[in-house]
Amino acid sequence: MTTTTLVKDADVSLPRIYALRFGYSLLAIGLAIETWPIVLHHDSSWRGTESIVYCILAALSLLSFVGLRHPVTMLPLLVFESAWKLIWLSAVALPTWLSGRMDDETWGYTTSCLLVVIFLVVVPWPYVYRQYVLTPGERWR
Repeated sequence: MTTTTLVKDADVSLPRIYALRFGYSLLAIGLAIETWPIVLHHDSSWRGTESIVYCILAALSLLSFVGLRHPVTMLPLLVFESAWKLIWLSAVALPTWLSGRMDDETWGYTTSCLLVVIFLVVVPWPYVYRQYVLTPGERWR
């Protein structure tokens, strides 16, 4: 184990690391169940946006399995998951709901995206802030 890994892990409590692993397991298993059968068994007409979305979600499931082993190192994955869901909820779901135009499909996506609450709870946001906002960036050249 390197010194960098020890410092990172020391900044996040053991219970928080277990909470992170819980979040990664939900993401990894849930996405694997939903996306991999479609990715592996699609028909020849499968292309366009739907194919891209499923492949991105399949990659997210694979990387979430890596997060089970390296929960602190893979934190940007949970930050990404939180960010896109919050953006979708505020840019799509909320305006649609406020205008009274919610249909069953949008309600389904909204329900799924509201699971972001789990990630908002398990991510150690003070650590994320210290690590990615306050820490000087890496050199450009």
